[in-house]
Amino acid sequence: MNEIVVTAVGADRPGIVAALTGALLEIGGNLEETRAALLRGSFATVLAVAVPEGTGVAEVEAALAPVAAELGLGLWVGAAAPKPAGPPLQRCVVSVYGADRPGIVHGMSGALADHGANIIDLSARLVGEPPIYVLGIEIELPAGASPSGLAGALAPVADAHGVELTLEAESDEVM
Repeated sequence: MNEIVVTAVGADRPGIVAALTGALLEIGGNLEETRAALLRGSFATVLAVAVPEGTGVAEVEAALAPVAAELGLGLWVGAAAPKPAGPPLQRCVVSVYGADRPGIVHGMSGALADHGANIIDLSARLVGEPPIYVLGIEIELPAGASPSGLAGALAPVADAHGVELTLEAESDEVM
């Protein structure tokens, strides 16, 4: 099986997922991983698809193009990156809460990159009244890094942005 990644973005409406997955099914595609989100009226999805040998990016794009055109979606199709070799890395969740202000995501993601942490998943939104900015980031730590060391490195960034920070390791320890 070949692994292909598909992204589609456009105005939200019923039937987007059904139409995309139906076209993929017709060419023998099997969804391996999927993420989808609705952001202020725009729908975005990323699909990792296993397709039969001999089916490549061009064939997948040709199958999805009419669906994307009909639904008004922007579409990107490409080969999946190779899966990383070696043992799995430790995962953690970074949670940030506070008043909304520009630069929170940039500051946290920059500090994570500086320490070699890889972002696996990220979600941010305003909740409640008055609104509180809530940022959740799932990361993989680089080999040899400790959750407590990373929490210590992120604390000054949180202080500089006036937000509260917690870092939770897979072992459910709260830093």
